[in-house]
Amino acid sequence: MQRINHLISLFSALLVLFLAGSAFFLSFESLRDLAVQIGVDTEIAWLYPAIIDGAIIVFSLSVLRANLTRERTVYPWVLVSGFTLLSVVLNIIHAQQELLAQFLAAIPPVALFLSFELLLAQLKETAVRLEAQNSLDEIVREIREKEAVLDKIVQERSEKIEKLEGEIGRLTEQKGQLKNQIQHHPNGKSASKASESDTIGRARRQRTSKKQEAMQQLLEVLRTKPNATLSELAVEIGRSKSTVGGYLSELQVAALIEKGEFGWQVVEDASI
Repeated sequence: MQRINHLISLFSALLVLFLAGSAFFLSFESLRDLAVQIGVDTEIAWLYPAIIDGAIIVFSLSVLRANLTRERTVYPWVLVSGFTLLSVVLNIIHAQQELLAQFLAAIPPVALFLSFELLLAQLKETAVRLEAQNSLDEIVREIREKEAVLDKIVQERSEKIEKLEGEIGRLTEQKGQLKNQIQHHPNGKSASKASESDTIGRARRQRTSKKQEAMQQLLEVLRTKPNATLSELAVEIGRSKSTVGGYLSELQVAALIEKGEFGWQVVEDASI
């Protein structure tokens, strides 16, 4: 079907060209003869029809170009119409005074105008179709490029996913092995906890022992310096004033010292 349409379009274009050529030739001869009649030299008389009828063709091509480039076509159409009308008038002037002769004389320029415009319309349709086809081909090419890029991205992502899945599998296997080790050695965790508890207990005992030593030292200082200030006591036992204040409170609660009129009084035989 497409081949038939192509043949019809080609045959139609050839007929239009023949019609336009015939009309141009008839109008050309009439205008050249008219130029000779008004005294133009025979050798250059052909320039007049070439200018007038040739202008119709040139300006019609300008209309086609303006249509294809989506520009304004008013001015080219005015020129085409003006020179077509001029050709018709001159062909009528060249004809005999009879009405039929004048009518026949007007046919070639009108036929030239109509046939050439028909040819341009066919060319315009072909150009628009080719442009649409080129645009379609460009879109198809761009789609293929995007698909290629997408396939590449998908492939890269697939490789990364496979790599991550492999790492997850390896870690899962290690996890299972560690679970098996824990199940086969149930005392390991208990032993670890026991060791941790022993360490904490030793640290607490050491801290308590150091505290007791500091409090015993504080008692000895109070026996010799009952009026010593917190700052002086802190310097003596190497602790902060807040710590010394806490020690004094504990010693008072334990009834090992008393706050008297002349300062601190240590209970006889008091010891930590």
